[in-house]
Amino acid sequence: MLTMTRGHHDHLLAQVDGLSVGTMPPDLHVVISMGDRDLTRGRLPLGTDRWQTIVKPVTTDRRALPYAAARNRAAELAVEQGADVLVFLDAAVIPGPRTLERYVTAVTDQQETGTPPGPVVWSSPVLRLPALENPALGYPLRQMHELSLRAPGAPALAPGETQVNQRLHLFTPASFALSADDFHRTGGFCTDYVGPGLEAHDFAHVVSRAGGTLVWVGGAEAYRQPSERLTPDQEARYARAHAAVWRERWGAEPDHPWLSRLVGEGVVQRDGSGRIPAPARR
Repeated sequence: MLTMTRGHHDHLLAQVDGLSVGTMPPDLHVVISMGDRDLTRGRLPLGTDRWQTIVKPVTTDRRALPYAAARNRAAELAVEQGADVLVFLDAAVIPGPRTLERYVTAVTDQQETGTPPGPVVWSSPVLRLPALENPALGYPLRQMHELSLRAPGAPALAPGETQVNQRLHLFTPASFALSADDFHRTGGFCTDYVGPGLEAHDFAHVVSRAGGTLVWVGGAEAYRQPSERLTPDQEARYARAHAAVWRERWGAEPDHPWLSRLVGEGVVQRDGSGRIPAPARR
């Protein structure tokens, strides 16, 4: 199980609690510190005798968190420890009771049958949790499904049922899994993207161009804890920078609902040619 964070320690500890009550605990929990001194120095009670915990830093610029590089670093560390199934969760996400079990079953079945031939990214809805009335008590881990709100656009699948995701823009890195071999085949996330934004869309695009697929997995739902949203200034900065990276990599203007929303809200503007201008050089 792989995650990355800076701050949000309560979120991370809740994730560990969720792992502890799952039907299949991880063999390994890799946590990447993105400039978090307390995390890097081992000041959080993340360890357990039920699985191995590895905490490592990744080079971090104070202006933006390197989510792409952190995911790649987490995968690298897990593979070095012998992992052949990689499950990624954002630090604010608590796994459901069968999240890891469903993902591992999906990846293992794929490895045994050898199909489909391209890299497969397995995903499942991430349901939104309400704010805690009493943060000291945490979430009732056995009742999160009843408390949560379903993710818009996500299919309702029976446990163990799978469905190919034809809409690549729905891929989110909040919760997904793939084999270590398939992650290697994709080349990982493009580290030219710094901060959140198009790095996930780029990864899905790479998977598609490699003849791969994204597949929903029923019964692997996870739960997102509330966290502060990016400010309009932050979103505008990431949007301009990420659009420039996309153009450099793919020779076209990116088309993504996130960008469409920002344009509709007036957070960013397109120029006369329909491009989102690159950020000004400093």
